[in-house]
Amino acid sequence: MINRVAVAVACAALTLSGNVAAEAPPQIAFGLEYQVHLPGRGCPNADEFALILAGEFGYLLVRADAAATLRVETRTNGKGIEAELSAPNPTGEGEWRRVVTSPDCRELLYDAATLIRIRFGPGGWQGEEPPPWLLSPPRFEVERPELRMEMPAAFLDAMAGEPSEAPLTPWEGTAPRWVQRAPAEETDKLPFQIEMALGATVMPYGMPQVAIGGGGLLGIRWKNLAFGMDLRGVITPVAGVGDPELKDARASLFTVGFLPCVGVRFLDVCGAINASIIGLDAPPPIVVSASDGFSMGFGGRVVGRYPLSSRFTLFGYGDVSGQLRAITIRGPLDGGSTDIVTHWRSPYMRVALGLGVAVSFIE
Repeated sequence: MINRVAVAVACAALTLSGNVAAEAPPQIAFGLEYQVHLPGRGCPNADEFALILAGEFGYLLVRADAAATLRVETRTNGKGIEAELSAPNPTGEGEWRRVVTSPDCRELLYDAATLIRIRFGPGGWQGEEPPPWLLSPPRFEVERPELRMEMPAAFLDAMAGEPSEAPLTPWEGTAPRWVQRAPAEETDKLPFQIEMALGATVMPYGMPQVAIGGGGLLGIRWKNLAFGMDLRGVITPVAGVGDPELKDARASLFTVGFLPCVGVRFLDVCGAINASIIGLDAPPPIVVSASDGFSMGFGGRVVGRYPLSSRFTLFGYGDVSGQLRAITIRGPLDGGSTDIVTHWRSPYMRVALGLGVAVSFIE
């Protein structure tokens, strides 16, 4: 099938370049307001529709300097689509309006162009002249003056890399505008963002009791990848550790984690490598003996992200990590006993939940 736009262009070109034996009918012109609300339906753009009109009328109907304006708006209409056409009424009474319907957007616009030609083309005036405000404005052709420019010797020497012995005049010290380097375009945004985050943390499993606290995160984020370093501290708010219970003791945990992540829309899926230290706050006369509270762990984290603005993001996460060793808290059975017993042994798994706000510093 021959492309109808190409045919329209060819017709317009032949008409504009050919000599017309008979007296040509008066030509009209419109400015074009073209609105398409049908993405993905193959609708012609404004330039293509102007060429379709040119093929119907035999000349370029759409001009920026025209006094009258043709408005075309396409939209859905049930199962089909429609185009609403409007233009000033040549009789001076209100507006000329028509609605065209078709299942295909391109055919719809060809039908619209045909309808416009029937009303505003030579056959639509029935021997009358179009109103003056509808006629095409005259075209003016201005001959360009011949310009000759002799480049100063100092400038030519500078371009050739040879210094000039003569002092530079103010004009000679500035290169003409056409040889000046174009100003550098604004650089695109950096391909990464730097984020800092603060939030609250709850650890329901992995400590002698439910532990609460908070932490911060420093990260760098690309389009679909991110890497962060997480610092987190929690403490058991209720006194009492282990069984037999150390009644006035509280356990605490400090963790440093490293998080490589893959981002999928509003979700980050991260691996986690962490190092942690469990401590015990126990007033005298309780004395706790243990080798140390250090442990290493590996796990994963899932983070949900909701942008509050261009800089601030609300996030919530849940993570699970497995520890390479269990931490044991040992101490006396009570304040007056010399027997050392195990009050608590940490599990090999920890679960934590968090909520916070992240701020981006580079966009």
